[in-house]
Amino acid sequence: MSKYMQNDFLFAQTAQTKMVFLPSAFYLAFYMKFLSRITLTTAIILTVAHTPLQAQTVPTEPPLVPASSGQTDTTPTNPTDLVPTAQPTGQFLLSQPGGQQLMADADRAIADQNYPLALQKLQEARQIFNQLSTFHSQLASSFAGVDIRLSDDNRNKALETAQMRDQATYQLALIHRSQNQPELAVPLFVQIISSQQPTRDLGKKSYEQLTELGFTVTNKDGSLQIGTGLLSVQGAQKLIEEAEQAIASQDYVLAEEKLQEARQLFNQLSNFYGQLSSSFSGIDNRLATSNRNQALATAQKRDETTYQLAMVHKSQNQPELAVPLLIQIISSQQPTRELGQKAYSQLLELGFTNMAYPSEEEPVAEPEKPPEANK
Repeated sequence: MSKYMQNDFLFAQTAQTKMVFLPSAFYLAFYMKFLSRITLTTAIILTVAHTPLQAQTVPTEPPLVPASSGQTDTTPTNPTDLVPTAQPTGQFLLSQPGGQQLMADADRAIADQNYPLALQKLQEARQIFNQLSTFHSQLASSFAGVDIRLSDDNRNKALETAQMRDQATYQLALIHRSQNQPELAVPLFVQIISSQQPTRDLGKKSYEQLTELGFTVTNKDGSLQIGTGLLSVQGAQKLIEEAEQAIASQDYVLAEEKLQEARQLFNQLSNFYGQLSSSFSGIDNRLATSNRNQALATAQKRDETTYQLAMVHKSQNQPELAVPLLIQIISSQQPTRELGQKAYSQLLELGFTNMAYPSEEEPVAEPEKPPEANK
């Protein structure tokens, strides 16, 4: 019995013994209150006794480790925990076998006359071999003076992969030539000669290809007869003629386009002949001198074309385009040469400078050096 029920019961007993002293109305009210409390308490007890227990719902997280299914799960739970693909040693792409596989793919593509695929595979192989050669060369330098065994091993690997790179480059150049793209083949042949030197077999073969393309044809007097393709002095000269025709027709947009193309072409030619001159230096002085002269001649043509382009910009009231070109000419020609003086005079007319050169009191200095071949 609860505390409240005990108190009410005791109080009722006391009231019954003293009933004679209590008024009948008060006794009736007390008795009704007593009965209501007993009824309420009994109802609560019965309700609790007959109410089934509800299980608590506890939020649960998925298990961190999945249930075993008989197989090992190699999927990383953390995106940064990468699981390497199981491959045999040396069989991944950045390796000699990987590059050689690309070369084999290129050979099959050539046999199927699928030249776009062959070009893609050869270019990829060339890049891989070049990376390998660079990495092994860096390792050779790192171990130099530390472990001569590792240094020599990596140096030999660097030379071996460089040879593979040049072979891939040669095949790539041959495909460009077969597709009548000498402007893409010539730079590759020049790179091979610079890497191999003209005395090695692959260097000799590359120079023969340049001769067949008409890029380097040696005359009896030792001078070079330039070919007539796009990547030639004649090809660039044709672009200049087209630019002059556009200027006469007042089509300055076309004129600027043609002069820019000719300028870039002369610059390429100058760089290529400069590289060939360096390759033959100390090996064949006749060819070294001929290529050096050709490098200087094409550099002069480049600067003359740059001057024409600057004049077109000036006539179109575009000094912000003309001034940089004029400064490039002065840097290449030097202010003492005729073209350099003309370029400086144009800067004076544009108001970029306010001092004349040469001054009236000073004689014109003698030319100091030819234009820069590489720009």
